[in-house]
Amino acid sequence: MASPSKIPQSVNALPQRAQSLSNALGQKLWNAVGTLVQPPGPQQWDATNTLASRARVIAVSAQKGGVGKTTTAVHLAAGLAERHGLHVLLIDLDAQGHVASSLRAHLRTGTDTYVSQALLAHDPDLASAVVATTLPRLHITLADKQLSSTEAQLATRMGRDLILARALRTVRARFDVIVMDCPPNLGLLTLNALFAADHLLVPCDLSVLALEGVDDLMRTLQTLQWTLGKCPQVLGLLHTRVDRRNHKQNAAMRRAIGQSYQGLSLQTEIGINTALPGAQLQGKVVFESQPESSGARDYAALCDEVRGRLD
Repeated sequence: MASPSKIPQSVNALPQRAQSLSNALGQKLWNAVGTLVQPPGPQQWDATNTLASRARVIAVSAQKGGVGKTTTAVHLAAGLAERHGLHVLLIDLDAQGHVASSLRAHLRTGTDTYVSQALLAHDPDLASAVVATTLPRLHITLADKQLSSTEAQLATRMGRDLILARALRTVRARFDVIVMDCPPNLGLLTLNALFAADHLLVPCDLSVLALEGVDDLMRTLQTLQWTLGKCPQVLGLLHTRVDRRNHKQNAAMRRAIGQSYQGLSLQTEIGINTALPGAQLQGKVVFESQPESSGARDYAALCDEVRGRLD
């Protein structure tokens, strides 16, 4: 794998030397995955012709609970569909099923097929698990409590790490973007999602525990690259649940994150805002429930930044 010194000089946001990292762990991880986390460069992607395009797949993953992983996945998917006119599929891989709960006011109909059934089929195909929402251009998969037992069954299958990638074959031709809400662990479903994804978005709050979770995720990317020869590019670290009144602690944590993962943090940050849990209680996205709130503005900025990086 290329050393950090071989990263293209045109990528200004990325570190040029591993020596700038603050500790041995950060240096080792950056040496391993530094060339994999560059913001995506120009690729052939025709978002004006959905049937002819190949969806860009984004995994939203965090190993620490309570950092707004599902809220981020839901609003990223809804914002890309509503604000940017893209056809988006939001896949819920978390057995807790919080995606459907967060969007229950926007659901149209149910389905007889769930993600677990599609993955366990002889020929995995997620197309039958897709349902429409009342939000333009946004489709999702519904809550699936059986996903908790699906991992154990998948573990016995040949090519178990590649099953989700196979299941996405048909739906990738129908959407511009696919967003996957991963389980809050590094189990088999998360590994499947990371292998199937083109890009990875990592929500993390400004805490030491969240940074440790990022370390674990980077080790997993390293393992995927070494064992399977493929891992997603990191779109960035998204700072969530930011208390903007706590200037000193926030600045200290930003420095700590920057020292280990310099250049990875997105410009957008998601502040603590009562509009977000309020929208969840209503089963709506915050763009619909309180469009003038700071929560809506923060997630709108995230969608704009992610779209810019995809382009």
